[in-house]
Amino acid sequence: MRGFTALNSMRVPLFITTALFSTAAPLTTAEQELIFSAGKGLGDALIQRESIAGAKMLGINYAWRFAEFPLATGIWQWWVQGSYSHLRMDHRGQALDQNIFELKPVLRWYPGIASHGLFVEAGIGAAYLTQKNFGDVTLTTKPNFALHFVSGYRIANGNTVSLRYSHFSNAYTNTPNPGFDFASLNWHLGF
Repeated sequence: MRGFTALNSMRVPLFITTALFSTAAPLTTAEQELIFSAGKGLGDALIQRESIAGAKMLGINYAWRFAEFPLATGIWQWWVQGSYSHLRMDHRGQALDQNIFELKPVLRWYPGIASHGLFVEAGIGAAYLTQKNFGDVTLTTKPNFALHFVSGYRIANGNTVSLRYSHFSNAYTNTPNPGFDFASLNWHLGF
């Protein structure tokens, strides 16, 4: 029984290792997406400490898929994504603007045997925010880490709708580290 428990506890790390570093030959046909985003700032319910819930967000992203691995666990895809987001809010009678530039690798997973239908993805990379102060959030650095989580649905024609949570912070490379969050609804045009 002890051997079974040890083997069972190794399944998750083994699964992650297999999915990320598989020797299965990737599909080499590149794919691209132009992603249009609209959303709003979030309050302090998740990671950030202060609220920017009054902020409105518009963005455009370019994504390029450079590898796809069809495995028994589903379709795993590696993308690289560049993004521009603009946030605007009225704060204490003053109009505030924030521009965010991002570059990050993204891992997308389709649980089925084809790359359509439901998927989830996560990305982590670098961002540059043009303002340290935005609403009640005061950042210590303009360069930050960028993190996002997405859940979406890809229809058969290659277009996709998704919901994304984005977080920016300096990952405690400097203090304080209040964080900066927004959520967006996204339309992906595949080509």
